[in-house]
Amino acid sequence: MCTGINYFNGHHMFGRNLDLEIDYPVSVVITPRNHGFKFKGGEVVEKGHYAIIGVGIEQDDYPLYFDAANEKGLGMAGLAFFGMASYSDPVPGKNNLAEFELIPYFLSKCATVEEVKEELKDIIIDNVSFSPQYPASEMHWIVGDKDQTIVIECTKEHGMQVYDDPFNCLTNCPGFPYQKENVSYYANVTGEVAPIRFANDKDGLWAFSRGLGTIGLPGGTDSVSRFVRCAFTLRNSICPKDDVMKNVAEFFHILGNEQQVNGESEVKKGQYEITQYTSCVDTETGILYYSTYYNPMITGVDMNKENLDSENLILYPVIQDLKANMLN
Repeated sequence: MCTGINYFNGHHMFGRNLDLEIDYPVSVVITPRNHGFKFKGGEVVEKGHYAIIGVGIEQDDYPLYFDAANEKGLGMAGLAFFGMASYSDPVPGKNNLAEFELIPYFLSKCATVEEVKEELKDIIIDNVSFSPQYPASEMHWIVGDKDQTIVIECTKEHGMQVYDDPFNCLTNCPGFPYQKENVSYYANVTGEVAPIRFANDKDGLWAFSRGLGTIGLPGGTDSVSRFVRCAFTLRNSICPKDDVMKNVAEFFHILGNEQQVNGESEVKKGQYEITQYTSCVDTETGILYYSTYYNPMITGVDMNKENLDSENLILYPVIQDLKANMLN
């Protein structure tokens, strides 16, 4: 389970929480412009494409990205869509792409969401696996730039669909149309001081606490609750637009509102889903910031300090152990 957001507040940032019971050995992976791609359906992205930074696993010199953004400011993340995702068999004569190829394909070629939409007109998302060890994962995707956000879903009932996402966030099942409509159920939740509206006769009623306007905001770790809570937090977040580092901090606070603590979300007996990491790419500076479950200190990797015209993938293994800024 996961939560992804596309953040605008004078700065554009893109990232996600990765919630899993499995602790993958992930790295910050930079794909420079001259690391070419040959996709399993036959499509080739030659050297000279856009540089990419994200979090994922390098396998056989291939970046298996969980989430990433490119140097033009386009971000994309794959989130679990278990029980609903359905991919096609490869179709001869079409541009067939497997689910693990979508992030490197779009981020190497496209600078905007509009370009992604145009590319999708000729693409079949197929059921081809990376390898026997890495079978096709059931996913859907959030894609965002500084102007808009979309969601890509493939289901057996509707095929591939592309949805405009006015809430700039995504979690997991059920499908995006349900998630979008469900938010309106919470339309009267507010971050403002809420007047007593129980009745005109207010005798015996008093505002006993701050934050009473948020009563009814769901607090569960389930995907529907996280979607609503994330949409609410994004739209009510207040942060100075001219301070980039405060916006980085705000980004982590927003996703912190959806993080999962060990022991509160059992997957199977004795195994619990936790927020393995939170990532944030500042698309204007090319810096990826992250924190992990046991290392909440924010760590950064600047893609622009690397040779982005090289051919070789650049990896920075994610720091998992606690780091503290000791003052004495």
